[in-house]
Parts: sequence; structure tokens; C-alpha cells
Amino acid sequence: MRRLFKRVMDLSSDNGFLDFQNDLSRRIYDALSQGYSLNENEVSLVKRVVEAMNGQSYGGINIHSSFIHGSRSYVEFNYMDRPVTKELGDMAVFALVTDGPERLVQKACIVQNKKGDKEHWTIDPEQLYLLKNFPPLSGTKGILRGSRNVAFRNSSGCLGCYGLLLQPGEMILASAPMVTEMLRGRGTLPLADVTMLPNGNTAPWNAGQPFPLWGMLGWRHPRDIHMIFEELVHEFGYPLLGSTLNGFLGNVAFTRDVHDLARSITQFSIGEPTLLFGRATNPAVDAFSNHVIRSAKLENLPVDLPPDNLFGDHEFDGQMAVVVVHMDVSGSE
Repeated sequence: MRRLFKRVMDLSSDNGFLDFQNDLSRRIYDALSQGYSLNENEVSLVKRVVEAMNGQSYGGINIHSSFIHGSRSYVEFNYMDRPVTKELGDMAVFALVTDGPERLVQKACIVQNKKGDKEHWTIDPEQLYLLKNFPPLSGTKGILRGSRNVAFRNSSGCLGCYGLLLQPGEMILASAPMVTEMLRGRGTLPLADVTMLPNGNTAPWNAGQPFPLWGMLGWRHPRDIHMIFEELVHEFGYPLLGSTLNGFLGNVAFTRDVHDLARSITQFSIGEPTLLFGRATNPAVDAFSNHVIRSAKLENLPVDLPPDNLFGDHEFDGQMAVVVVHMDVSGSE
């Protein structure tokens, strides 16, 4: 735990890390701009973003990404009072913090990217319902094929998000609950209505909800908790309970542009927590995440991913862009 806080504090004041974030933003902007200039579709634009991010690294943070080719992944679920079949999403973003090969923190975000013009995006209400609520799912085609009544917990409200792409090469990330409020029952989302909304589940864009320290403290004796915080205050100068760790490991539900997106991704503030300090807090989503990461066959990702009894015997069959942002804190002393 101390190594994680040390790495975060070091990066927070590191001008080189800021340069890294700005360079990543530029790469994504360039990729989207080139795709829009050729009038490419959503899939091609997403491929460009994945390629632009892959291999970028700084200070123990490494971005691994790939595009898995196959059929689109469709799931069946009950939309209000009737069964429907919709695409699960076309992109998955995972944040992974390790101490050597051992996982400490893991987060997941399933993204549906939508290519818009200069004025609006068309949003399918049934898929929006899926990404907001995650009712029990059954796989009909793609990654979850053969699975029945899989339940994904969405405690943060950020497991399902939309990537809103627009000319000449911009990307906004918004959680499905926020998109629901912006739409107000309509089928199209005007650019003028894409805004940060007051919401009890969402803090300011650059902070997000506090880092969930309960994930590592919940099973400890109160005396041990006191000693942990006493050491952290002595080491880092202020109490960390309720803190967002200088923007790291928060819960960002809305990014206005690519710069916001690059900061939030590289500060591990995107997605639903699935594992905190070695303990799976969202077992089904954690198993899904590990299944996707293994299937992406990402090179140079030295992480021990545990087997699972939910997706472990399923052969990956689907099309999805996969991005893993990995930070190894083993060298932080």
C-alpha cells in the first residue's frame, strides 16, 4: 500500500508525467483527426485510438492495447417487460495496479463509441438501459456466448460509458447514467446538452469520487487501521481518508475532451473497481475483465491473472478494442 501512495505522490508533482499526458492527448487527437478527414466509421476510428495509445509509457505506467477481430458481442436481457438483444460494447478499458505480478487494484469500463456529426449523436434507448443498469445478461453472439444470467454490479455508475466522437477529431467520455439524464427521454443527444450535471454520485471532473480505501481496510482490526493512517500521515503529510489521491484512482464519470480523457485514464480514474488490494470486490466483472485481458494476448504484461469458473472455459468469440493501463509500483520505496 505504501508503495502505491509513494508512486502516486511522485507522479503528482512530476513535470515529465504531465508532458506524457499531453503527448498522449496529442496522439489521440491526431488519430481521430486523420480518421474523420477520411470519413471513417466508428470501428476504424476506435482502431486508430487503440493504435495511438499502444506502447506509450512513463514512470512505471504502461499502456497496452489491441483490437480483437471477430463478430460483434450481443447479449440478451429484459428491457422493462420484454427480452431484447443488443451489443454489449465495442471497447473495454481496464486500469490495473500491481506490485510486481501481484494485482493490487483493478477497474473496468465497457464503452460504446458513437460517431456523431457537429451537432448530435443518436443513442439507442435499449443499449443505454443495458449500460446503465446491467440487468442479468445472456450471451447470444460474441464474448459472452453461452453464458446465462450473468449479473454485473455497477456500484460506481461508471461500468458502462459512451465514447462520444465528433468532428474534427474530439472524444467525450460520459457514464451511461449521465447520458440518461442528458437525453431526458429523447433519442438523440445534442452537443449543446452534453454537460456536467449535478449528481450525488459524481464529483467534479478532475477528482471523481474518493479513492475507496474501505477496500483495503474493511477486514482489518481498528488498531491496525490507526497505525496505517498514522504512518501515511507521517510519510505524506496529510490524511488520505476520503482523498482522491491528487486525482489518481478516483471515479470520473465525465471527460469534456481528449485532454480530460487522457488525464483520467493515466490517473486510473476510469471505470468500476473490481479488485482492491488483492480482494475481488466485484467478482463477476473481475472475471470478465481477466477473460478479456487474457484473450487480447497483450505482450509484455507481466501480471498473474487468476483462473475463474465463470468465463474460464469459454473461448473468446467477439470483436472489441481493449486498452489496459498498467502501473507497477514494485520499484517505489
